[in-house]
Amino acid sequence: MVTEREIATRAAEVSAREGFEAVTAGRLAAEMGIAEKEVSAHFAADELLQQSVVRAGADIFAEHVTEPAADAPEGIERLKALLLRWVDYAESGAYRGGFVGGAADLPDHIRDLTASIARSWLDTLASQARQAVEQGDLPSRTDPHQLAFEVHALVQEANWTFGVLADPLSYERARRGILHRLGNHT
Repeated sequence: MVTEREIATRAAEVSAREGFEAVTAGRLAAEMGIAEKEVSAHFAADELLQQSVVRAGADIFAEHVTEPAADAPEGIERLKALLLRWVDYAESGAYRGGFVGGAADLPDHIRDLTASIARSWLDTLASQARQAVEQGDLPSRTDPHQLAFEVHALVQEANWTFGVLADPLSYERARRGILHRLGNHT
């Protein structure tokens, strides 16, 4: 019997190639050479299957970014670790199946889940920025949510510039921008 993880992995591959709409129980069953009921035993609806792609991406992101960064002291050092690990992760292309730039155009069940995950990530960045302000590592006038927005935008722009313009320096530019935004407190 095929596992939920194997199905989700294949779903991510299909999503990366063809988009979320291509991720259906019938499509995956055909690709995997199994009965559709085996896919449906794990995912009762195509929407749940598609959401598994997003969740798998979030799990891989946590494995490569948030979990290792948790070893850094809270505040400016953890913020820096989170951000630089994120740039490394984005640059590596480790997971392309679950997060796409046009999230606003996705079906509601995918857009809402993606928005929830993104909101949590931005809150994590803002929380570490707030801690850095409280510890005196960032100026007291720093707006933690504004800082989170700005550094998030740098990495998103690096993804776009690399993907659309094929700029090989895009991720390095994001790293420099992050370090510049964090000032001399890194």
